[in-house]
Amino acid sequence: MSQPIQHVVPAQPKCAQHGFLHTRYAGRMIPAFIDPKAIDLLRNTWDTQADDIIICTHQKVGTHLTKKYVVEILRKAGILEDTHPAADGDIGKAAVPWPEVMVSQKGLAAFESFLEKTDGQPRIFYTHGNIDELPVRHLHPKTKIVMAYRDPKGAAVSQFHFYKNHPTLGVSQDLTMMEFVHHFVQGDMYFGDYHDHVAGYFRAAQFGLDPEQLCMVRFEDLVEDKLNAVQKLSTFLLGAPLSEQDSMAVALSTEFNTMKESIRKKPGSFHFNPDRFFRSGKTQDWKAQLPVEAIALINAKTAEKWGAPEAIAPQATRLDNGDLTKLAA
Repeated sequence: MSQPIQHVVPAQPKCAQHGFLHTRYAGRMIPAFIDPKAIDLLRNTWDTQADDIIICTHQKVGTHLTKKYVVEILRKAGILEDTHPAADGDIGKAAVPWPEVMVSQKGLAAFESFLEKTDGQPRIFYTHGNIDELPVRHLHPKTKIVMAYRDPKGAAVSQFHFYKNHPTLGVSQDLTMMEFVHHFVQGDMYFGDYHDHVAGYFRAAQFGLDPEQLCMVRFEDLVEDKLNAVQKLSTFLLGAPLSEQDSMAVALSTEFNTMKESIRKKPGSFHFNPDRFFRSGKTQDWKAQLPVEAIALINAKTAEKWGAPEAIAPQATRLDNGDLTKLAA
């Protein structure tokens, strides 16, 4: 049995006045609780299987919300065995592992044990890795990747609050929103430049990924257009959409307050305090928090990296979600 590996690259501040304790992998900044050697171990040993699902996100773009959608869709489809770690709806680290963190903190043997226990079942993982550094040796041609992203202005605001509240990142409480936005736009952030991270998945085929393996979803749609989001994800994951009744049940389970309360009552292996880290669940609160100058800086970076504004707010035919609670009544 392998033992938890030790950090070989010391944590170091990004800038003296603001903290951001980190190490680096492939030149990109990563949190100090991830050992770069753990990523190498995964990239040299982990071969995914056909039923695997990998959720790929940058930070604070709806990662846990996406996990909830995927888990609930699989549960409604009845394809999770009773022994599956997510069978009861758990979206925490024991049910939906972050491989790089699991290997960093518990060793490769712990991850291999998870793979052995779940062999032959649909398994869900998540990573913040870029398209060119996914923590796998061989990606099975039927492995599915769900990638979530959001308007960069919303991502910047959410990251700002998350980093300052996270107990192990060492981010200065004196950091202002405007100072953070300058860091965000410069791009030397955890898991690399946000715009580049998303753009890499826009161009996934250039990195050898079969477009049929990838489903990209917007955080804004996961929040505001839930029925369409369930339809899109269930069709991708299952080959056909869930029934109207099951789609409604999944949509309701992903409502911000419902999801937050369910984790509060039954956290399972979820390791964050939802009262502390589930901040607002809103898509437009950046409008009240970002100075005009900050909005201009982020918009200019987005236009440079993503091009057409449709990448942020694509025009699409939407189902009439209305008030989900009333529709379900």
